[in-house]
Amino acid sequence: MPDWKNLKDKAMAAVNNAAQEVDRQIALTKLRANVAQAQSEQEKALAALGNAVYHVFKSQGTVDASDGTIAALIEKVDDSQSKVDAAQQALKVVNLGTDADHCPSCGAAVEPSVKFCPECGKPVA
Repeated sequence: MPDWKNLKDKAMAAVNNAAQEVDRQIALTKLRANVAQAQSEQEKALAALGNAVYHVFKSQGTVDASDGTIAALIEKVDDSQSKVDAAQQALKVVNLGTDADHCPSCGAAVEPSVKFCPECGKPVA
């Protein structure tokens, strides 16, 4: 005759493990979205800086980094880089429990043999 209590305990443990993994995957998905958003903001800041530098150079023939507009955009790029770094670090912290390597760009777990990240497509090696 089966040991019903033992079977019940094993089933409950399996359900709890599955629930924990679902929670972990949800957290990873949110963190990956945060990384992607921070990278998007950084790309926009870099584009704005590039446009400003181009227009200043086109009109003045030179660019001074202490120019108010340029300096503000450089600060915005630096701030966005800090946000990207923080988001990637948070993602790495949650990923620490896995055996897979991690993408240096977005922090997603990747297999050791993979050359490109399946999440963001950037080179891993």
